Amino acid sequence: MALEFLAALFGPRLRLPGDQVTRIPGAAKKAAAPHAAAIQATLDKISGLPGIADLKQSKRLPRGFGSLMKELLHHVDAYHDTLRQSMGLDVKRPGEPGGTAACYTPPVGVSAIESLNIYRATRPWRDFPDLLKKLVELAQEQYKLIQGSATGKDAEKIRFGGKAVQQGRLAFAKQLHPCPMLDESAGRCRIWEHRPIACRMHHPITAPEWSMPNHAQYPKGVKAKNLRLPVRGQATMSQLDKRLGLELAPFLIAAVPQLVQLNEGQPFNEVGEAPVRMQQDGGVARPANRNVAHAKKFEKDRRKKARKK
Repeated sequence: MALEFLAALFGPRLRLPGDQVTRIPGAAKKAAAPHAAAIQATLDKISGLPGIADLKQSKRLPRGFGSLMKELLHHVDAYHDTLRQSMGLDVKRPGEPGGTAACYTPPVGVSAIESLNIYRATRPWRDFPDLLKKLVELAQEQYKLIQGSATGKDAEKIRFGGKAVQQGRLAFAKQLHPCPMLDESAGRCRIWEHRPIACRMHHPITAPEWSMPNHAQYPKGVKAKNLRLPVRGQATMSQLDKRLGLELAPFLIAAVPQLVQLNEGQPFNEVGEAPVRMQQDGGVARPANRNVAHAKKFEKDRRKKARKK
């Protein structure tokens, strides 16, 4: 046990490309400071929403949650745009054409508010039942690989930052499962506007193909600039996770199914938002097409034509 502890403490540490720590130059920080302040201000607004901590019981999001998440991600993009310009980063990002090789390593560190925002965006999709099935399969597979890498007596108690999680994540990436949110035919992320901050911050600077987990250079040869949020913003998001008390997995592939289970497949509506009509198969009911020939609004025209005959 002592040898294992010393090996974990002082031995070589396995890092996936998204885990690399990037020191942001002072000049870049200064240029992005207004956007960092805007990020913090929006996070404070989300934290102050009435009833945000009661979500687990109420199953209702506070009014304005969706618009504030949109505002938050807008400021995050502006923050990253400024950093990229200051640091001379002109690279393909995960989820855009030319950068999808990085979409075969699941993002980690997805916060509860991000998972909620993505669930709200994807729940109305026609193929959501298929997406959910795929997410569950992948989450179970990744968890199994992490458990298989555990050396402790209780495989259920695994430290998130420990060796077993890192080895399990690497083994899972090597299986080359594309992110379920990736449209492989279009070569683009389907939730681009809602994608996690873990994806937004990641900027591989080595050859794009090296980010494919089956490449000989993966993971050690891959170099990346990971433009994390300011420490205060990270701390605020962590505190929000605790206040919400949803105990969601930090992996998106697991967090979305957890939200489905928590709310019994129903969307998380905001207070005052009209409830979404559901179909018997669990899908979201679509509005009737009122432009078809048999629609009620064309009844008068049909009667005129009938009289003429």
